[in-house]
Amino acid sequence: MKKPLHILFRQRVREIFYSIASFFRIKIEKETQIDKKEEIQKILIIRPNYRIGNIIFLTPLINEIYKELPNAQIDIIVGMKLAGDILKEMPNVQNVYAIPRRLLRQPLALYRFIKDIRSQNYDLAINITAGSVSSEIVTSLVNAKYKASFEHQKSFISLTHIVKREGLYTHAGLKSLELMKLFGNDLPKDNLKLDLKLKEDEKIKAKNDFILLVKERATNPYTISLFRNARFDKKIEDSWWKEWHKELLVLDSSIVIIDILSPDITQKLNENVLEYANKNLRILGAFFATCDLYVSADTGPLHLAGASGATSMAFFNKTSKEKFGTLGEENLTLDINTLTPKDVALQTYKKLQEIR
Repeated sequence: MKKPLHILFRQRVREIFYSIASFFRIKIEKETQIDKKEEIQKILIIRPNYRIGNIIFLTPLINEIYKELPNAQIDIIVGMKLAGDILKEMPNVQNVYAIPRRLLRQPLALYRFIKDIRSQNYDLAINITAGSVSSEIVTSLVNAKYKASFEHQKSFISLTHIVKREGLYTHAGLKSLELMKLFGNDLPKDNLKLDLKLKEDEKIKAKNDFILLVKERATNPYTISLFRNARFDKKIEDSWWKEWHKELLVLDSSIVIIDILSPDITQKLNENVLEYANKNLRILGAFFATCDLYVSADTGPLHLAGASGATSMAFFNKTSKEKFGTLGEENLTLDINTLTPKDVALQTYKKLQEIR
C-alpha cells in the first residue's frame, strides 16, 4: 500500500514551510558543548511523534542521560499519550506530555498544553528532530536556559547549542545518541540496544497472563507471539502468514502461535492460534519477552519487543534492515523478498531450537 494522498500533501506543505521559514532565519554561531553540565537538573526531550517505534527509539538517549546526569529530572513531549506512557517508568522520567493530535479541532486542549509547557522552566531542552515543523514550534515555545538540536539547513528556531551529525550510528534507534556530544564525553559504542527498563511487577503480570493463556496446550511447547500489522507496504498479507504458520506446524505440530490483536487487527489468523491483547504497552512488551520468540514485519511493536528483552525475528520486505531491523546478536532480521513462507518457517524453527 502506497502512502495516502493526504500524507504526501502534508509532506509537500512542510517542505514549502521549511524553505520560507529558513530564509528568514537569523544565523548565529552556536555552542557545541555544555560547559557546566553539573548545573543541568531539569531536561526536556522533544519528540512530538505518534509512532510507537519512534517513541521507543528515545530509550537509548534517555538511558545514557541517566548515566551522565543521574540526578536530573527528565520530561518528554510526545505526540500520542498511549505511546508516551511507555516511557513513564524509565529512570528519572518525571512527566510525559502528549500534544493534542488534532490541534485546530481542540483549541482548549491546545491552550492547556501550551500553558502547562510554558509554566515549566528547564535547564536544557533537546529537540530530537531538527527541521521538523512541529518539533521546532514546540522548542520555540518552551522556557529553557539551553536549547539544543542537530544541525539542520532549514531549521528556523533559535538554539544555544547544535550538534553536527557524523553518521556514527546506522540504526535509527541509536542516531539520537550523537546528542550526547553536548556533555563532552566519548559516545557509547558497546552493547547498544533499546531498553524500556521494565519493572518486576510488569514482568510478573505478563507471565501470569501467559500461563493462563497456554495452560491447556502441550507441556512446555515453543511459543511465538505474532503481530501481523504494519504501515503501508511494509505489511505482510495474511495469506503469507497462514502459509508460514502451516509450514511451521509441519516441522513441529506443538508450536503455539499467540496472535497479538489491536484496533487494526481484530480477528486472529485462524482457529489454530491463540490470541492476546493489552492496552498497557509495557506489559505487552513483557508478554513478548515471556514467549520464546516474537515475530513481525517492520512495525512499532517489533521495537517494543526489542526494548522489552524479547528474542525477536523481523521479516522485512521494503525498509532497510540496517536502519530499522532488530538490535542485538540474539535477534534476527530477514529480507523475505526472495524467500518463500516455507523458507522463513525453516529459519524460524531453527531460531526456536537455538533459544532452547
